[in-house]
Amino acid sequence: MKSFSFIDPDLNHEIEVHSVKKNFKANELFLHPGEDIQHIPIVLKGTIRIVLENAEGDEFFLYHIFPNESCALSLSCCQAMRRSEVKAIVEDDAELLLIPVRYIDEWMKYPEWKKFVSDIQAQRFTELLETIELVAFSKLDEQLWNYLIKRVQATGNKQVIVTHQQIANELHSPREVITRLLHQLQKQKKISLSRNTITVHWSL
Repeated sequence: MKSFSFIDPDLNHEIEVHSVKKNFKANELFLHPGEDIQHIPIVLKGTIRIVLENAEGDEFFLYHIFPNESCALSLSCCQAMRRSEVKAIVEDDAELLLIPVRYIDEWMKYPEWKKFVSDIQAQRFTELLETIELVAFSKLDEQLWNYLIKRVQATGNKQVIVTHQQIANELHSPREVITRLLHQLQKQKKISLSRNTITVHWSL
């Protein structure tokens, strides 16, 4: 097997025969908005960052995909026969199991697969509600701190390689505001700033 398996041997055989394993480098763009989804990824190693992007190019960070997880929004787009509505960025070096979209519905005859898809969608729905709550009821400095914590949790590395502009894009905020808030966090000794790197002083 490809480091991902179910109890049902028939389902495992289907995955073994029809899936493809592929490696991606950190910061590589795995999926573009508007792109036809050919494969559904299951993360074997590493993490993927999912970012919403509208027609004007505005971005907003949604959630991460961790090992043994998949992208609920991609699954939903496939089932509704829609193109991708998000951008998927490899957070750190990743190994993905790519399953052709035709099998997403075909494998629903397997209870384990049906439960896997249902659990992923339920989990992501909860995370999206948390994101909406954070945006609706939290100040931008709290959103920024939460964003940095999630980036650290995703990689296990307290050093986040990112520019102020990239953060501004994903939090849909002016760069100048993000820079000011980062300097405030540095004064509070929550982070240390260096060129294109933010060291987050937070216990994993």
